[in-house]
Amino acid sequence: MLTIQKIQIYGFGRHENVTITLQDGVTIFYGMNEAGKTTIQQFILQIFFGFPTKQQAQRKYEPKTSTKYGGQLTILHPMYGQCTIERVKGKATGDVTVYMEDGAKGHEELLAKLLHGYTRASFEAIFSFSIHELQGIEKMSEEELTHLLLASGTTGMHQLSALEKKLDKDAGELFKKAGKLPLINQKIEYMKQLEKTVKQEQTAIHTFEDKSLTLQQLDHKLAHLNKQQKELQQSWQQLTILKQAIPLIHQQQSLQQTLKNYVQVQFPPEGIRRYEQLKDRLTHETLQMAQLKEQYQVLQNKLQLTVDETMVDEMARLMHQEATWNQLLVKEQNLIDELFLIEQDIDAQFRLLGVQEKVAQKILLEETVSLQQEEKFQQQLSVLQETEEELKFHLHAIEQTHVELDGIARQKKQLEQESLTTEEQHILAQWPQQKRRLEQLRQARSQRTKQKQPTLFIFFTLVISLLAVLYGAWQKNMAVIIGGVVMSLLSIVILKRAWPVGETTSEQNKQLLRELEQEENIVQVLRMKKQRLEDRRMLITEQQQEKERQYAQLEHKIQQAEQVNAESTQKLQSFLGRYRLEGNVPRTLLPELFMRIRGVQELETKKKSISKLFQSIQTEKVTLFEQIQKVLQESYSEQEIFMHLRAFYLTVQREQQDMVHTKEQLTNLTDNMQEVEPLMENYESEIAQLFSTANVQSEDAYYETFAQYEQQQKLNTELQTIQNQLASLEVIKQETIMTEEQLSEKMQALEERRNAIQLEIDRCLEERATLQMQKEFLLNDEKYGQLLQQFEQEKTALQQLIEQWTTKKALATAIHETLFQLREEKLPQVLSQVNEIFNTLTGSRYDKLLISEEGHFEAQAVSGLRYHVAELSQATKEQAYISLRLALAKTLVTTAPFPFIMDDPFVHFDRNRTNKMVQLMKEVGYERQILYFTCHEAMLGFWQKEQIVDLGALANERGVTST
Repeated sequence: MLTIQKIQIYGFGRHENVTITLQDGVTIFYGMNEAGKTTIQQFILQIFFGFPTKQQAQRKYEPKTSTKYGGQLTILHPMYGQCTIERVKGKATGDVTVYMEDGAKGHEELLAKLLHGYTRASFEAIFSFSIHELQGIEKMSEEELTHLLLASGTTGMHQLSALEKKLDKDAGELFKKAGKLPLINQKIEYMKQLEKTVKQEQTAIHTFEDKSLTLQQLDHKLAHLNKQQKELQQSWQQLTILKQAIPLIHQQQSLQQTLKNYVQVQFPPEGIRRYEQLKDRLTHETLQMAQLKEQYQVLQNKLQLTVDETMVDEMARLMHQEATWNQLLVKEQNLIDELFLIEQDIDAQFRLLGVQEKVAQKILLEETVSLQQEEKFQQQLSVLQETEEELKFHLHAIEQTHVELDGIARQKKQLEQESLTTEEQHILAQWPQQKRRLEQLRQARSQRTKQKQPTLFIFFTLVISLLAVLYGAWQKNMAVIIGGVVMSLLSIVILKRAWPVGETTSEQNKQLLRELEQEENIVQVLRMKKQRLEDRRMLITEQQQEKERQYAQLEHKIQQAEQVNAESTQKLQSFLGRYRLEGNVPRTLLPELFMRIRGVQELETKKKSISKLFQSIQTEKVTLFEQIQKVLQESYSEQEIFMHLRAFYLTVQREQQDMVHTKEQLTNLTDNMQEVEPLMENYESEIAQLFSTANVQSEDAYYETFAQYEQQQKLNTELQTIQNQLASLEVIKQETIMTEEQLSEKMQALEERRNAIQLEIDRCLEERATLQMQKEFLLNDEKYGQLLQQFEQEKTALQQLIEQWTTKKALATAIHETLFQLREEKLPQVLSQVNEIFNTLTGSRYDKLLISEEGHFEAQAVSGLRYHVAELSQATKEQAYISLRLALAKTLVTTAPFPFIMDDPFVHFDRNRTNKMVQLMKEVGYERQILYFTCHEAMLGFWQKEQIVDLGALANERGVTST
């Protein structure tokens, strides 16, 4: 099968400088939307079949941020081996170069051979399909669905069917049996109307038939007169010829008399030519015989050189080992490179582990790194890590405690700054005396307030009485007025009696009272401040004592943790010392230390196995090299040894072929010599026969006899020429008796008769011209001619349309027969393969997928019931479509071993049928490669990690490898 091994993208769409290595069988390309799945799918198709041109609808995927456009596909071809197809920006479809495994290069022609002549359309019709092709199946009619399934089961049927529909449509636009709009129908109707008009014009010109008849009679008369004139002209010519023949007759008589006087000589026909030809041939054969004898001797001497057949066979056997030799060189170089990389990795791991000495490295490679040792190491490492974490915690805690003590000291200093001043302390000390004075003043003020309370009540009663008087006056109520007046008088009298006559409260006492009250407020504030400061000082003192106690405890814990840490570190260093790990191993490396040691040991084991394989390859290579040198008997380098062997082998082969050719030449020379001897004898015999026929004995006598014979033949030739001239003149023997006077009289009579006939011809011509003018005048109206011309033009146009319709109808019929033949010949092979696939995909619910007598696809259930494909569910229709695709590909496994390219075509399948499809993909993967593109993470659970290519990594990496 044809397998894509590597995808290398220079620049294509969003991808740039990307390399993807693929595995055989099934490869899953996974990525979210816009991860570049379709871009890679189109990259594969466009590298195979070319970039789209401006006239095509496909997207070109030219990169926007890079000048590089194109890439490479490395494939493993079943016939040509490993090939690399490179296509970059160039002409319309790009410049393509194919690099073969043997170093040869090719272009479009070689690529077409690799792809077995398939185009992009034919490839996509079988091996590339996606969910977009399957989404429209649900809306298709039964006829459309059947056609789609037929096209899926037979190659080329889709294109032929589309062409057949187009031709039928075009033919329908030209002609329909009962149509009016098609062009041919319209043209026929128009010609019927035009023919009626032509017939009407023909009726109008029947009156000219009489004149036409008269013209015909004149034509017949003129023809008769011309015939008579021609006969007289022939007679005139015969008399003229006879007049010319009289001198020839006299010359003929003279030659006949001369020939009677010659002696008759015998000579063979074409004697000189035959003699000279035989003489030349005899001379040629004589020279050729001498050359053949000389060549025979040279070839006999050449046969003395012989070729060792055993050595030729040995060289041929070694020549067949060239591929093995090249493979050994490649394997040797690959193993050298791999050993170098492994040694680099081992050195890097040793440098990382801090093991530089060879002895320590050897001990480390031989040391046991069992799981028990690793667990013990991890326990010690855990203890050390816990101790360090505890030490870090205590150090952080003591640092925090130290910071808090500094804060407490600052608070105490701030309290000292906020304590009472000397003046404030003096105020507090003097306050008891001032407080007694304040109490005395307040008591005096209280007594005065009690005396003022009745006065206020009387004053209030007076105001009410006055208001009552005013109200009574307004209401004109005398009783209210009198009552108000009486009460007012009483109030005035009482008020006079109660008002203090001698007020002795001084303004000085009031002022002193206000000052003492203000001082009382200040004292209260100072007392509160003093109490607050005392409380804060007590709290800060308690906090300081608590933090000092904590600080002492943390110092003790730190000492204990440092001691435990030192012991754990010592134990760990002692443990690492067993593995010769000197120095401070980075803590980040400790958790994976045993994994790295195991990695070094695995690399060392791999190195030993590769070294062993390298030694075996070198042994095989040295053995083959010594065998070649033994055959060549000279020393050459490894790179040139097969080149010299090939040249030497070709030289020996040429010598061997020359020897065979020499033997064949000797055989041919012997045959030629045997053929030349009878020819020479035959030529000598024929020459003797020529001499005998001429009655001579020598060459000179032969030539003299020929001269006499030639003179005699010359006279005969002249006589024959004269006789031929007389025969060509057709001179009758009796006419030769006429004299020249008789001939002149006869010629004069003929001349007079010729003149009379000419006069009659002129009269008839004049009469015919008159009638012709009259006819042309009557037919001056060109309508009939134009109608005839138009009718002929329309007839020609109709004939062209009929030819077009016939051509399209014939092509449509041929395509229909071809489609029928494809369905009858190709489809049964596909249907024989499809049933098992369809049964598997549908979970054994359907047995067969077959075609009914009406030509429609049907699915036969296990119960025997048949269902039209249009009656099936969306997923089952898709499974029928996919089954036909896979079955068709199975029938083409030898002629078209291409990989399948699938873009998420299983989204409508339930879990059971998805499992069946995955199992089927795994089975198909043994026969041909499958590239599956998906954005559904659930599909990843069906495949191994090495089969999955995560396209999400392409955004951050320069290359992705499926490993």
